[in-house]
Amino acid sequence: MVSPSPEEDTRKVQTAVIGQAESDWPVFLPYDHDDFDRFMRGRTRDDFYCGVLLGGCGKKLTPKRYTEKKCHFAHRPPVHCRRTETGEASADHLYIGQALRRWLLRQGYQDAEVTYLDPGSVPGGAVEVRFGQNRSRLIRVQLARLSLREWQETRERLADGHPHVHWAYGPYCGLSHSEVDAAGHAIRISCRTEGETREVYVGTQYPDNSLAWSALTVCRLSDAGIITPRLDTEPPASSTPAPAPTPVAFPLAPGTIAFTAATEVARQDDRTRRLYEANIQPIGSAVVSVRISLPHSCDPPLPHRLHVIKGTPLLLPLADSHSSEPTWLIRAEGFSSLSGPADPRWPDLQPAPPPVMSKPQEANAFTVGIPKVGGGYGYLTSHEYKQLSRTQRRRYWQKVRRRGEAGSVAHGTSSTSSAQAVTGATWTKLGVTREAVVRSVRDALISAARRQVCVGWHTLAKAAGLKPEDLSDKARAKILVAIDRPAGPDGVLLSALVISSEHTPVPYFDDILRHLGRPHGLRPIELGQVRKREQARAFAEYSRASTADS
Repeated sequence: MVSPSPEEDTRKVQTAVIGQAESDWPVFLPYDHDDFDRFMRGRTRDDFYCGVLLGGCGKKLTPKRYTEKKCHFAHRPPVHCRRTETGEASADHLYIGQALRRWLLRQGYQDAEVTYLDPGSVPGGAVEVRFGQNRSRLIRVQLARLSLREWQETRERLADGHPHVHWAYGPYCGLSHSEVDAAGHAIRISCRTEGETREVYVGTQYPDNSLAWSALTVCRLSDAGIITPRLDTEPPASSTPAPAPTPVAFPLAPGTIAFTAATEVARQDDRTRRLYEANIQPIGSAVVSVRISLPHSCDPPLPHRLHVIKGTPLLLPLADSHSSEPTWLIRAEGFSSLSGPADPRWPDLQPAPPPVMSKPQEANAFTVGIPKVGGGYGYLTSHEYKQLSRTQRRRYWQKVRRRGEAGSVAHGTSSTSSAQAVTGATWTKLGVTREAVVRSVRDALISAARRQVCVGWHTLAKAAGLKPEDLSDKARAKILVAIDRPAGPDGVLLSALVISSEHTPVPYFDDILRHLGRPHGLRPIELGQVRKREQARAFAEYSRASTADS
């Protein structure tokens, strides 16, 4: 791998933002050309900007691929940019802000608001995240240096307006020792390059200068602020009486424990979490029945799937349990689901039988005498349809109508209404069903959410085997409404990830909200806030499943 050299041209830019110049969604361009190719999948060379929140000029950046030196972004001439920080750490304040927003969403806070203070400074000023009822709680990540007097004045000012202020400190601000003196410990935050991104890590600093790091995703939130696994196991000394600590809490190795057959326990002592009884198996050990505590924001684990606990879970005893019940509790912050019903690493786990799903008809091809077809329920893709002769196309639609009539008989509906439903769900000119387009576009949006990017209709239409000009704005809006309607009035909006060819919001986003029964008729600034919030929810929701699919 090509390593960066501090003597190289400092005009080369390693970080950018996506979507628009004012965006706070950062990207880091890997140095190596192989990593560059993976990074560019699903992206175009027009997706990147020298972000205003990076201290940049707001102009587009072009990613440059090299084999003999490190890959980087470059400005398009003429260049009039006064950005001073361009290295891999130059967007850390944005990575921290986005990571805290996703983390708080998993803690049950959907209204987090991120503010970047003096973002063009070195190394990024400060990040403030307000959340909770009336946004009365505040996390302040201090990155730039402050004098002791400025720090004390800022603490007093923030404490006047917020009942809970939680401080964290970057690697260069020089204030963590003062926090240790004041509170007995300090929360540190740092970013590390991992693959194609910068991951956020949290550390606990004690008076003896010891510092233990862990991923932000395995930390939890309490009234005292960010609680790291070390704080859970080694609470710092305090001059004020503290609640009795948990007698025993064993940290467990990440990625070694799987579980299945999870059923929710009716009694819940903590409203922010759910309790499940499940069969678990550590790698190399036997299956045992335990209780698992998960955040309320996590989707309930399906009993007929295998799940792997993410992060560093804690093993605690259940002192009040009877001998016939599980005697151990695993406190976890999330899990990922495996695609198959078995895994050789956990050979003794037996999932519950999957639910029986009724199918309207068999999903095999029904176009006898026509070349082998693809797509759901035997429908042709647009590419396959174009290869048929006129006679074959006529026979194809005859088969479609007959299938609709057969379905109407099976479900007790009229053949006329059924035929209308089938033909109404098909673009005859394109030779592809709307159901297939909706399914393909939804898969492409989920892929984008997992990669933390927004996409346009050039990518979405290609995923459905179409061209962008094949779909009018009205058709596009109907497709997105069909994708988001099953999520209900409070579900994640994948349509928020769709942008126009100019990387601006699509003009029919308010119409989508109206058809979904959500607040609509909003001003542009309000629509922007809704899109930004829903993008963060989509990124957080589908990043949970990315590990299982990788």
